[in-house]
Amino acid sequence: MCLIKVHIKYQDDINWQNGVSCDYKLNDGQVDVWRIRISSNLTFIDDFFKVLLPDEIIRANRYVQKKDKLRFVLSRGALRCLLSKYTNQPATTIKFVISANKKPYIYEQNLKYNVSHAGDWVLIAISNTEVGVDTEEMDPSFSYKEILADYFSKDEIHYIANQGSINSFYLLWTRKEALTKATAIGLDNNLKYIPSLNGDHELDGGILASSGNWKMNSFKPDENNMASLATEITAGQTMYWDVNFENFLPGFKQPVL
Repeated sequence: MCLIKVHIKYQDDINWQNGVSCDYKLNDGQVDVWRIRISSNLTFIDDFFKVLLPDEIIRANRYVQKKDKLRFVLSRGALRCLLSKYTNQPATTIKFVISANKKPYIYEQNLKYNVSHAGDWVLIAISNTEVGVDTEEMDPSFSYKEILADYFSKDEIHYIANQGSINSFYLLWTRKEALTKATAIGLDNNLKYIPSLNGDHELDGGILASSGNWKMNSFKPDENNMASLATEITAGQTMYWDVNFENFLPGFKQPVL
C-alpha cells in the first residue's frame, strides 16, 4: 500500500457555539462536533428512551451499573435526535447498519458519525466524510507508564516523559484512538506505529488500512477531559456545538411519530 500523510495539531481556543443556531447543513465538507453534558440532560432520560428501538432498549437493560445504562440511553438517544435533524426524518426511523469493516453507518444516507463518551461528556462527530472522535477523562491515578512500551513509539514515550504530566499521555492516546475509529481498524499491534505527535507524519497506508490522507485536531471538552478528532484531509471546517436538550429541540418532549 502507498504512503499516506497525517497532519496533527492541538487547539486550545475552541469556540463552543450554542446548538440552537446550527442549521444541520454540512456545506463544503464541514464537520460538526457536538458536546453533551450528561448530568445536565438526565432529566430527559425518559424522552431519550422513547426514540430507542427495542434492540437498543434490550442493550441498555443489560448494563449492570445504573450510570452505564443512563449514559448509553442518553448518548444513543442524543445521536438519534441529532441525526434526525441532519436527515430530516423521525429519530425512530433511522436505521444503523454495519459495514464490511464493522464500522456502523446510517442506512441509505451519505452521512458519517462517531461517538465517544467519558466522565460527564458525550461527544458526537457528524460529517459527510469518514470521521473518528475519542475523549478520555484524565485520571491522575491511572498507571499509564506500564503500557507505554506496548502502544507508543520511542519518540512518543520521550515526549510523555518530558512533559511530566498524565495529560500528555491522554493527548496521544486519544489521537491514536480517534484515527483507529475513523479508519475502523480497531486497536491492535499496529497502535505504536500510528502517529500521535504534533506535526506532519508519513506512514505506510497499510498501518491504517487507508489509502487517503488524514488530519487530526485535539482539544479539551473541559479541564478534566482530553479529546481528539480525526477526519479525512478533504474535510472542511470543523464547527463545535454545545447542546442542552431543554432548549435545543423544540417539542422534544412530544412523542416521536
